[in-house]
Amino acid sequence: MICLLTGSGCKKTAAPAPAQPLPAVVSFNRDIQSFFDASCATGGCHVGSAPASGLNLAPPSAYNNLFLKHEIDTLNPTQSNLYIMMNSNMPPAGKIPYDLALALKWIQQGAKNN
Repeated sequence: MICLLTGSGCKKTAAPAPAQPLPAVVSFNRDIQSFFDASCATGGCHVGSAPASGLNLAPPSAYNNLFLKHEIDTLNPTQSNLYIMMNSNMPPAGKIPYDLALALKWIQQGAKNN
């Protein structure tokens, strides 16, 4: 990080570290879909015939919907819409550092349907 010295100083903010270690290989079915089921694909959110933002994250179509809606960028994972939204205001109950780190690692590993 390059920092120019000015009167205001320079700060680097980092996301909180996850409370538990991440798996070596992140599985969409085991890790990502289970997060969606608990936090996203719930009543009034990303589920049903009129999901929020038009993005249904309920199985069995969640994986395909992420790519159809251009939510994943495996070449620049931190610029993936999924990661950006999870890092800002989704889920509404608040960010969970473990789930955020898990999603980023999954995208960095190529966002496989495993």
